[in-house]
Amino acid sequence: MDLDLKANMKMKINITQRAMEFLQRTKKVELYVENIVVSQCCIPLSTPPSVRKGRPRKPEDFYAYDVEGITVYYDRNLINKSELTIDAQGYGFVRGLFVSDWVIKY
Repeated sequence: MDLDLKANMKMKINITQRAMEFLQRTKKVELYVENIVVSQCCIPLSTPPSVRKGRPRKPEDFYAYDVEGITVYYDRNLINKSELTIDAQGYGFVRGLFVSDWVIKY
């Protein structure tokens, strides 16, 4: 499948050193940033997107970026941002990736 890199959207994606080390340890070269949909509540919730290792089930629903040899898929349903930073948090087996500069304004 030919993915359209940086199609229709210009965004700078940063991956921190901590996140890079985490990806190298887990031997992953792909990750995706996706919208979290909360449908079990009576009011809409604004939450930061989820960052998951690997390739999304439907890569055609994502923009694809190459960041230092890591393919980052960005959900087309998320708001357009000029810059995004992916970091790692946690310790041991409870370690994961997250978007560190996502701001929710009310």
